[in-house]
Amino acid sequence: MEINPIRPADLAGALAPGAAMGVDAAQGGGSVSFKSLLGDALAQVNQLQQNADAASVRLAAGENVGIDEVMLAMQKAELALQLTTSIRNKLVEAYQDVTRMQI
Repeated sequence: MEINPIRPADLAGALAPGAAMGVDAAQGGGSVSFKSLLGDALAQVNQLQQNADAASVRLAAGENVGIDEVMLAMQKAELALQLTTSIRNKLVEAYQDVTRMQI
């Protein structure tokens, strides 16, 4: 129920020239694509949402789970979703700026 942190080395590999096409990153030596990085991040957000749902269902069923655990799971899921939405909005805004540029 924990988000894996993104390390600067991961970002350096993802932002290296050709990384989006799966070309080996010069620093990391591994193949990291933007698509896989984004997919992993979305999977983590989805997992947090599922964990929050499961915790609330366990609480409603009367299982031995504390309200603090449920609230913490729900807050983690909410913050992750807000961050994801903010990132999506920034990406859409950047895409729109690029499409408005005159050649």
